[in-house]
Amino acid sequence: MAKFNREKVLRQLEFKRKWRSYSRYVYIAVPCVLCCLLCLYFAYSKFFVSEEQAVIRTTVGDFIYGDVVIGAYIDGEYSSTIPGKNDGYVVENVVCDNGAVGKWNYDDWGLLVKNMTKKSKCNVYFKKGIRLADTITLVDTTGKCPTVNDDGTVNVTSAESENSLLCMAPDNYGTSYYFRGNVQNNYVYFANLYWRIIRINGDGSIRMIYDGTSAHANGEVSEDRIIGKSSFNNLSDDNAYVGYMYGTAGSSSYEETHANINDSNIKIYIDTWYENNIKNTVYEKNINDTIFCGDRTISEKSYGDGYSKIDTFYKWYYSLSYENLSLNCTQKNDSYTYKDINYGNGTLKYSIGLISTDEATLSGGYNTNNADYYLFTGNRYWTMSAADFNGSNANN
Repeated sequence: MAKFNREKVLRQLEFKRKWRSYSRYVYIAVPCVLCCLLCLYFAYSKFFVSEEQAVIRTTVGDFIYGDVVIGAYIDGEYSSTIPGKNDGYVVENVVCDNGAVGKWNYDDWGLLVKNMTKKSKCNVYFKKGIRLADTITLVDTTGKCPTVNDDGTVNVTSAESENSLLCMAPDNYGTSYYFRGNVQNNYVYFANLYWRIIRINGDGSIRMIYDGTSAHANGEVSEDRIIGKSSFNNLSDDNAYVGYMYGTAGSSSYEETHANINDSNIKIYIDTWYENNIKNTVYEKNINDTIFCGDRTISEKSYGDGYSKIDTFYKWYYSLSYENLSLNCTQKNDSYTYKDINYGNGTLKYSIGLISTDEATLSGGYNTNNADYYLFTGNRYWTMSAADFNGSNANN
């Protein structure tokens, strides 16, 4: 018979007493701990991503790869597919949630995502357009473009009617890329209207000119390709009236004559068109503030000083100007901008204006008939460039 162990029995009885007291907590705690462990494991496996960039390449729209959801929008409309690499689209914006940052890789035609900490969605917004980096590779290198001089001016010796060229020249912001000649691939559909790209400014913005409510072939004569008809200025008996904006007629100085105080008739006409077609629309946020050049530089051959009723020749009076065309606007007073006073004069009501004669000539025009370059519409149209005051009439 085994010897009775009093200490052991007491320990067993004490354990049973404590178990009865605390067992209910154990029954509650153990499942809770297990649930917590399962939740942690699920969260880790579900939302863990690498700190490195995730590269997504696809030909479909809304899909999941790893922990990134991609939504595609084409021209503002949701799409179940993304456009192809050679379909003529560029990425306007990439918007990701949860702190992720997305960037479109044009070479691989896919999305790069970084700074991901959890499952994220990135919306990619596509629109028709030309990418600046792509235009650089298209610049003509065969010598057909006009010669650029050391001072940045350009020599033009003839019209351009046969070749379709992309050329380059400096402007106030950097290097500008301009279309020249029989160009047929520079159309843009914007604000429910058709436009032609004149050039890509040095700051990367696009300078366009109105070309109708429908697309028109080069050489087509149509009044649809202009917004309407207006005089440049109703008054013409003073040097002041060569200006897109002008100062005080009868003044005794160039500065007072060409101060930007009054609007020309053509400016009022254009501003009204803007108010009726662009202002307070979704398109207005896309308008960039860059220079419209209304060059009132006095020609070296002029014997007048550009004020009152003194005969004055401005830059474009002589054909010699074809030898020093420029996309740089040299006088700040003639550099019309909306609000920008760093590069321009900040006097415009809206960021819209007229083409300059330099731009029209670089586009393929010249002092000869040319119906085969993209700016020919069959209509006469104003440029912003001053020509002369001949003692009785101001001419542009």
